[in-house]
Amino acid sequence: MQGRRRLRRGEVQSAIQAFHKALAHRPSRFRTLVDLSIAYLCARDVPQAQAALGHARRSDPSRFTVRAGRLLGRWGFELPRSQVPPRPQPMQMAGVVEAPEARSRTVTSQSLPYGDCRNLDEYARFRAMPPITQAEIDELDWDRVIGDFFEE
Repeated sequence: MQGRRRLRRGEVQSAIQAFHKALAHRPSRFRTLVDLSIAYLCARDVPQAQAALGHARRSDPSRFTVRAGRLLGRWGFELPRSQVPPRPQPMQMAGVVEAPEARSRTVTSQSLPYGDCRNLDEYARFRAMPPITQAEIDELDWDRVIGDFFEE
C-alpha cells in the first residue's frame, strides 16, 4: 500500500524500495510484483520491469492473463509482446479444424503498440529523449536526409 501511494506521488525510488520490502515478506504476491514492474517502468529500468513481470506471471498465470495488461494500462504502459499470453489454438474435433480468424493487414494503433518503435526498450529510450529544439531543426541538412532515404 505504501509503495502505491509513493508511486502516485512520484517518489519512484522510494516506491521501489517499499515494494521490495513488501516482497521480502511475501515474495510471490502478484499485485506487488506488477506494481514493482510499473515502478521500474516509471524509473525507465526496463530489464528490471520485465523481470518483475515475469515473476508475476509465474506466481499467478491466470491473474496475469486477466489483470496485468489492465494494471499496466492505467499508467500508460503496455505488456511487452514476450509477456502477452498466447492466443488459444483452434479447436480440433473428429478431424474438423476450426479456422483461425483472418489476419488483418490493416495497420492500426493496436497492431503497433509502441508506435514506430520495435520493442519496449526502444520505446523507453525514445520517451526519455528531450524534445527536438528549433535550433536543431534549423541546423538540419535536409539534402543529406533525403539522400539517405534514396541511398541503397
